[in-house]
Parts: sequence; structure tokens; C-alpha cells
Amino acid sequence: MKNLVFVHDMKSEPYTTSDIVSEYSGVNRRRIRDLIKYHFNQFNELGVLTFETSKPSKGSKGGRPHRIYHLTETHVTFLFSLLDNTPQVVKFNLLIAKAFKELKERVAEQQQEITNKNILLERNKQINKDLGQVIHEYLPDNQYAYSNYHTLAYKAVTGYTPKQLRSMYHVANAQEALTSSQLDEFERVKQAIASLIMIGQPYKVIKQAVSIAK
Repeated sequence: MKNLVFVHDMKSEPYTTSDIVSEYSGVNRRRIRDLIKYHFNQFNELGVLTFETSKPSKGSKGGRPHRIYHLTETHVTFLFSLLDNTPQVVKFNLLIAKAFKELKERVAEQQQEITNKNILLERNKQINKDLGQVIHEYLPDNQYAYSNYHTLAYKAVTGYTPKQLRSMYHVANAQEALTSSQLDEFERVKQAIASLIMIGQPYKVIKQAVSIAK
């Protein structure tokens, strides 16, 4: 079954369309549009009612353009109150309610993932500074230490170098390619590297220790 509910972006409210309601409820498309136009003010009280204009598919001859209304969950609930409760309408009412619920849950999960990732990115900025400070203090004469140890941390967590991650995910900063769980692990690896540097362990030993921990 095709998607019944859509979302423009993470901040916008999920919606379905008047054409989808018509298709799955068995109510004529014109009837749906007429009900919406007749009760347009009431629909707008529940949230601004937007629409798009359909266009005939490329190469086809027919079909006049018509308005396709974008209906939020609240709009749909009101629309169903205006329809007869036929078995097909009732069935679709349940189906669309589940679709709205599932999409909102997915959006909430994605928003939480972004929030967690942003928190970890901020924490990693400080860890980057701390590791950089340790390298500056303990390995002042090793001009490659910063690059080598950060590359080691990335490879321990992802198996890839920062350059490879930037290329694979088309990001400017390799950290942007990491998931929130990877960012958390990345932080722990860098802390471990900094601790090992401070007790005088050489790169070879640190690399082995990080690989074993992974």
C-alpha cells in the first residue's frame, strides 16, 4: 500500500490529501472537495487549509486540473464527521489514524536522534580540545600526532578515515557522518587515547589498545 500520510519537513505537521481520502473511503472526489469548500471556514479554524493543483500526467490527454487539499489529522477527523459511516469509510478512518500515529512516532524518533547527535557534537567539541591540548602538551614535537590520533579514533569507531567519511557522506566535517551512538563511542575512544598519551604510551600500543577495546 502506498504512503497515506506525508510530512514536508521535521517541523511541519503531517498531512494526507483529499484525493487519498476519496480513493480509500470510496467517496467521490468531487463530493470530498465540495464538502471542504462548503465548510472551508470551519476547516480553517482547525488550522490553515492548504492545497495544490493537480496536473495531467506527461503525455496524457485528459483530466482537468483540480485542487488537492492537504488535510492534517484534525482536518481529517472533522471531515469524517461529515461523511456517512459506511463500512469502507470506517475502515479507512482506522487506517488513516494508524498512519498518522506511525508517522508522528517516526518523526519523533528522528527528532530525538538529531537532538542526541547535536548534544554529542557539542560534547565532542570539548573532547577535541582536550585531546588536542594533551597532544600539544605531551607530544609538542610530533607534527603528525593530532592527525594520526584523530584518524585512529575515527577508524576505531567506523573503520574509515575522516577523509573517507567526508567523501562517502558528502559532509564538510567527518563527525557529521556519525550516528549518535557512534559519536558517543567516538568520545570514549578519544578520552582513552588522551589518557594513554598522558601515561606515556607510544602510538603502536595505543592503536592496539583501542583496537582491542573496540
